[in-house]
Amino acid sequence: MKRQIPTLLIIFRFICGIVIFATCHLHAKFASIICVTLLALGVLSDIFDGVIARKYNIATDRLRVWDSRVDVVFWLMTAIGLFILYPSILNTAWIMLAVLGGMELVTRAISRIRFKREASPHHLLSKIFTLFLWAMISSIFINGKIDTLFWVTLFIGIISQLEAMAIMLIIPEWKCDIKNIFVALQLKEARKQMSKVNI
Repeated sequence: MKRQIPTLLIIFRFICGIVIFATCHLHAKFASIICVTLLALGVLSDIFDGVIARKYNIATDRLRVWDSRVDVVFWLMTAIGLFILYPSILNTAWIMLAVLGGMELVTRAISRIRFKREASPHHLLSKIFTLFLWAMISSIFINGKIDTLFWVTLFIGIISQLEAMAIMLIIPEWKCDIKNIFVALQLKEARKQMSKVNI
């Protein structure tokens, strides 16, 4: 049963995203509070699925790729729900959607072209960005407006995406869970040294 917990947490996060969207779409009573609660639970599930998977040595590539896919669905459903509740914020929020969405597509394209597989670096900056995104969206759900935290989160998101692109360009073969660009460079150097030994 313990080995199934990470998968169940990923499924749970998917459900949280759908319920957030449905709650906003139906303009349910206390929608903001419900969404902030589900958002917190979804983010916590994202943190602990990886922790538990590593603890029980079941952090497979397949699990990590599905984790990345569900992350996209979860945040997309949350964003759509947010725009339904507060349509006016789209006047500013489209900047983040366009910039980070475009960069995410480029990162995935690089991985597809180089490795014929989905990008899934799970680097440290992406986790920091997730925490800022959590705080930013929670603030908007509660206050109904965009503040300075939006621009800080956008900046961190851009840096995170740039590092993800660099990682996908540097690593010699497809791999999940590359902590940062320095680890990617180490992997590249190790491959280079191995090639020299085999010559």
